[in-house]
Amino acid sequence: MPEVQTEKLQPIQMPQLPNTPLVSVLVANYNYAKYISETLESVLRQTYPHFEVIVCDDGSTDNSCEIIATYVQKDSRIKLVSQPNGGVASALNTAYRESKGQIICLLDADDIWMNTKLEKVVEAFKSDPQFGFVIHNVIQIDGQGNFIKLAPMYKSLASGWMASYALENGGDIGGIPPASALSVRREVAHFLFPLNEEFKRNADSLIFCMAPYITVIGAVPEVLNQFRLHGANTTSLPTLTVEVMERGQDTLARVHQEQKKFLTKVYGTEIAEKLTDWRCSLAVRHNLYLLTRLKDAPKAESRKAHQQFVTHPLFNANYGNFMFRKWLFLWGEYLPNPIFKMLFDQVYGLSRLKRFVRWLRKSFTVSRAYS
Repeated sequence: MPEVQTEKLQPIQMPQLPNTPLVSVLVANYNYAKYISETLESVLRQTYPHFEVIVCDDGSTDNSCEIIATYVQKDSRIKLVSQPNGGVASALNTAYRESKGQIICLLDADDIWMNTKLEKVVEAFKSDPQFGFVIHNVIQIDGQGNFIKLAPMYKSLASGWMASYALENGGDIGGIPPASALSVRREVAHFLFPLNEEFKRNADSLIFCMAPYITVIGAVPEVLNQFRLHGANTTSLPTLTVEVMERGQDTLARVHQEQKKFLTKVYGTEIAEKLTDWRCSLAVRHNLYLLTRLKDAPKAESRKAHQQFVTHPLFNANYGNFMFRKWLFLWGEYLPNPIFKMLFDQVYGLSRLKRFVRWLRKSFTVSRAYS
């Protein structure tokens, strides 16, 4: 792919942070009474004390507000605002309007931060005034707080000035963790908020898909968040299905439209027009190829999608550490669909082998080494 050449595409300049910047923690809550106490307790345990927590309750019908109110009484740093149900983006906008911090951190109402989360994030921001967007690794837990996988969710994180890369790759840079691992300087948040409130879900994508166009990413490799997957959230599905991938494709297409608008607003049409088609993204090509196989598309369509996927410039870099998955993608095109689907289920589905391994993990108590 040709390298984007433009002097206009530059990270914004920001002043040095004060020694103890105020951190605003934005929490969008909807019917998470089961988890919100543990989430707020994880904030109160932080080794960095200079923070405020703004919880926007998005029209919950459970007893979330009563639980949050007890924390408001317990600690003056916690504030509760309530609104009729409007979706995640709307709730985050409301919380942001109430915030005063120089650093903005997102926190899902069912996740758990490690005790040094804010300390490490503040250190990262202060280490380089160009860092306007800081991310870190996460580990997955289930609804009961058990580890789903003992390894961090990401083998590597995005870092540095990634704007040109994003333009060339359909707006996708990869290596960006979910909401509770995202933090931005207020100068960056000024460009991002208010979020498009049509995004009732996946609102964090409006942060991590826009911020890299205006600022340098600072990556903290440590696991600083327990990312909860359970039946009530949208990321908990145990298998990758046609429905899941099609919904994901729809979200990627909508986010791409938002990126185009954002680039036009910030840089003008010259830069916005350099954003390649969303189907140039490796993630999109991955999904498109799998969809052709799972939906028994004509062979010519499948072969075209396969060729576009495995010849993508980022294919080897992204799948080099997943030998069986890479083999399936490279050579699975020559397998009959029933065999391909069986192997696909071993990689992406909740196969019998995976269910057995998960049962074994639940049968033995794993110490909370990441607490």
